[in-house]
Amino acid sequence: MRAMRMQDENGARGNERVSRNGSRPLAIPTDSAEARHEAPGEIIELELNDLAYGGDAVGRYEGRAVFVPGGLPGELVRAQLQRERSNYARATLLDVLRPSPDRVAPRYPLLSESGGFQWQHLAYPAQLEWKSRIVRQLLIRIGKFIEPPTLPTLGMPTSADPWRYRTVAQFSVAPDGAIGFRRMESHDVLDMSDCPIVHPQLDLLYQATRAWMRQQWGERAAAYTERFTLRVAVGAPGEQASGPLSLAGSHTYRHGPNGLLTIEARPGASFEDIGGADAVASELLEALPGLAGVVILGLPGGRGRIIAGQDFVHERVLNRIFRISAGSFFQVNPTQTPILIEQALAALEPRASDIALDGYSGAGLFSLFLAERVAHVRAIESQPSAVADARASALLNSVTNVLTVEGLLERTLGVMRRQREHIDLALVDPPRSGCLPRALMELTALGPRTIVYVSCDPSTLARDLRIICDNGYRLTSVQPVDMFPFTSHIECVATCERIHR
Repeated sequence: MRAMRMQDENGARGNERVSRNGSRPLAIPTDSAEARHEAPGEIIELELNDLAYGGDAVGRYEGRAVFVPGGLPGELVRAQLQRERSNYARATLLDVLRPSPDRVAPRYPLLSESGGFQWQHLAYPAQLEWKSRIVRQLLIRIGKFIEPPTLPTLGMPTSADPWRYRTVAQFSVAPDGAIGFRRMESHDVLDMSDCPIVHPQLDLLYQATRAWMRQQWGERAAAYTERFTLRVAVGAPGEQASGPLSLAGSHTYRHGPNGLLTIEARPGASFEDIGGADAVASELLEALPGLAGVVILGLPGGRGRIIAGQDFVHERVLNRIFRISAGSFFQVNPTQTPILIEQALAALEPRASDIALDGYSGAGLFSLFLAERVAHVRAIESQPSAVADARASALLNSVTNVLTVEGLLERTLGVMRRQREHIDLALVDPPRSGCLPRALMELTALGPRTIVYVSCDPSTLARDLRIICDNGYRLTSVQPVDMFPFTSHIECVATCERIHR
């Protein structure tokens, strides 16, 4: 899954919606900015019978689908119509007249305003069931698979906290001095003194960063930055993994820094009145011992960015150590990431003599584990920082049978096909938008015996699996993995096997 920001991961998932029984396609067109501010409409009673992809409950009123955030299937609700169109409407939930047995009290009601955690009110076992149902129906409706082999969703283990797992989050800074998550469909910021839905180490680092900005910049914080991203490496090797962060007064202490702070400068902002950007980065690094580095991006005058300390951290996953730079994608749920890796490797069924392809390879998460089981891995990634990280990680782990190539997947695969290169296995882990059709056509033309597709968006997954299966493959399994509890986001590991002719 390819997203860095908390609100990217936990915000709106796009326009594709699906009915539970697949009888009618439920698709919401993108609303205009004007539509977001329409006057409230009629108050109605509504029977809800579905959950749409994106998190909303769905009912029907006067022949139209009505999408109700905060509702659940099986409930009778009072709701006020909003954004009415000829074939659908959105509505604001007013009262639950008959609750679902799966309804639970939201743990952090205010954070629903940020557009994340759409399913705080849905019991966790029911979340897992609905995620499998939604994947199945998208495969039927978009992918045109008659009986998609969808498996039960793999949830967080009972020993893990399904709330405080996230190791990367982005926070916004408002002109009024508020610091926190941006409210849904708004430029307003939910001012947060702490962040109870991220990993505890990240939360403490957020608190310390926020306290520093308030103390040093006050209400002028937004004059210097619009947003900042924090990353922590909770499985880092050696000293970096020892001792939790702790707050004592206005200071943060830690034995071995494991955090990375990336500040995006406001366009046209000048740091000269506070000593310059270099001095600000150095002050932050010194004031917050939990930080391994501070990066400031978007500086005027062609400087681009400055770094105090280092612009990367080291993360441990299972028996491997990865370097992760400020601009590189890496999975943010350290509990479920090993499960995702194990599922992908098991689906590939690698052999010691195989040549494997890792497309959209990022910082090498799958490549380095695949390298243990095959003869050679060809990794392809277009982001320069991720390519550098993957190569550095291979050196850290003494892995010599991975070749990481910088380039667009569709172009690189085309070159490989023309040069008649051979691959036995392929894994792709594209961004939310999925793979380009050309990349899939080039991939299937190379003819690996198995293609494993790791996806963070089941609607684009369904679309792309149809292309793969129309070009010589059959879908054998789709395994949802819950990387983002209490949200509507769904990660999947899909397996396609070549049809022998």
